[in-house]
Amino acid sequence: MKYIIAAVFTFVLLYISGCSGITVDKIIKVDQDDWTMSGGSPQQQHASKYVLAPPLNLMWDYNIEGGVGPSGITASDAVVFVNALQGELFTFDINSGGKIGNLKFLGKDCSTAPLILGKDVVFTYAGDKKYSVASYDLTAGKINWRKNYGDIQTSPVLYEGYIYFGSLNGNFYKIDLNSGRMIWKFNSKGQIHSTCALKGSVAVFGNDKGFVYGIDLNSGAELWKVDLKLPVMSTPLVNEKNVFIGCNDSNFYSISLDSGRVNWKLNLHSKLIGGSALDAGGNLITGAVDGSIYSISSAGEVNWKTGTGGAVISSPVVSGNYIYVSSYDSYIYSIDASDGRVLWSSLLENKVKTTPVIWKEYLFVAADEIVYCFTSRNVEKKY
Repeated sequence: MKYIIAAVFTFVLLYISGCSGITVDKIIKVDQDDWTMSGGSPQQQHASKYVLAPPLNLMWDYNIEGGVGPSGITASDAVVFVNALQGELFTFDINSGGKIGNLKFLGKDCSTAPLILGKDVVFTYAGDKKYSVASYDLTAGKINWRKNYGDIQTSPVLYEGYIYFGSLNGNFYKIDLNSGRMIWKFNSKGQIHSTCALKGSVAVFGNDKGFVYGIDLNSGAELWKVDLKLPVMSTPLVNEKNVFIGCNDSNFYSISLDSGRVNWKLNLHSKLIGGSALDAGGNLITGAVDGSIYSISSAGEVNWKTGTGGAVISSPVVSGNYIYVSSYDSYIYSIDASDGRVLWSSLLENKVKTTPVIWKEYLFVAADEIVYCFTSRNVEKKY
């Protein structure tokens, strides 16, 4: 069912708790087709509901003077939210590229995606001795709550009214949306860099000890675990009854969501750090550190392989029959999902490690400290 959450933003610039305020004078409507969390959905399928056809034109760019992590961008209702590595949130008006405002209390490392909830935004971050998760009320211009769950480098994922994330202290948490109160925690005994995927009553994530876990959402109990021997930093993707995930051992895995049984593994001969995307035909799209982009069938067969000139550590995004992916070679690419042909590319000013985000006819990506907005519209660059 389609839902809309409305929030009226009529507040002024604030200076509380060491942070600047955000001034927005409009009604924000968060729609289910918006990109409000890492992966675009709790299943982490990286599939946009909008079809954005190349070629694209650069509409605007903005230097935020701080890098953006692999999953630092979300967007809703003509506002793009960007978390910067130096611990700031930036907001931009999509149409003009003008900065709406920024918050400065997000520790010393905010490499994760902001979670947009209408009038509230939730952040996870690292490098602050007192706090690592916060909820900020955009209508009131103040912090709702802040909690310390250890340094966090995974994005918060909203699912059925609760927030889930893993911490560098090895714990995986379920917390209350309204208060930040911990519902339960599960100790994986290894640092967690893998943002979770959720479906049904199961949460899935990997850790640096090489384990992939399936956790019961109600109790926080371990349902199953798979030992892959080497670190699992990749974000899992859940489709139907299967989990798909890459590993530092260069294999791409299909694992049963119910039992943890490994259905198959495919050696791609390079480390897999980013997440994956699901195309309309049920194929998995993933990138590797050697710069290759793959389309893999649900049975574990390679449909095609396309090369880029640099490492791919971000997640590809599917938009209709088009795949958008960023590379360390400083290019953003559009690839045909059916055969792997490069349809369009654009050279940016720096290495690109951030997952692209699509909202309507716009695409957002960051190259180190520069945030870019591309569009399918025939427009001139705005300054």
